[in-house]
Amino acid sequence: MRTGFSIGRYGFLGDRNGAAAIEFAILAPIVFAVIFSIFEAGFIMTQSIMLDRAVSRSSRALQINGAKMSYADFKASVCKEAVILSDCVKSIRIEFTPVTKAADFPTTGTPCVDRSVAIDPVTSYNSGQPSQIIFTRACYVVDPLVPGLGFGLSFPKDNTGAIQLTSSFAFVNEPT
Repeated sequence: MRTGFSIGRYGFLGDRNGAAAIEFAILAPIVFAVIFSIFEAGFIMTQSIMLDRAVSRSSRALQINGAKMSYADFKASVCKEAVILSDCVKSIRIEFTPVTKAADFPTTGTPCVDRSVAIDPVTSYNSGQPSQIIFTRACYVVDPLVPGLGFGLSFPKDNTGAIQLTSSFAFVNEPT
């Protein structure tokens, strides 16, 4: 008759029941963090590429049409081209700067939508004159999918915890 703990072949230290559960409990959070970080990185990169493409294509339309396109038309064109940007019209701010000399290029950061305030200030819109250089900047504000994990931690965020994706494009208006 045995009493107490035995260290032998079938004793307390030889029991391997639950070993896989312990390994899973240790490794699963790390594996899931890597998987979610990869997914989020891909999604943010896709949104950034779509923003660049939309600003480029809409700027080309502005370049050809010139003064016939209003700010609202340009913003709607960008949002239509950037299919995957959710709530695009409310989350994007676009700025136009006519350039005549190198000092005219903006030196400040791209202005973004501030979601912490109820009103959105009016952005000046000047599509420029024929044969003039126009520098366009856009900023799209997006919430990270998993804000406290992996890739979402590495981005600078605004005061609402959103990531700011920016795009810029320069073009010359077509002569009339």
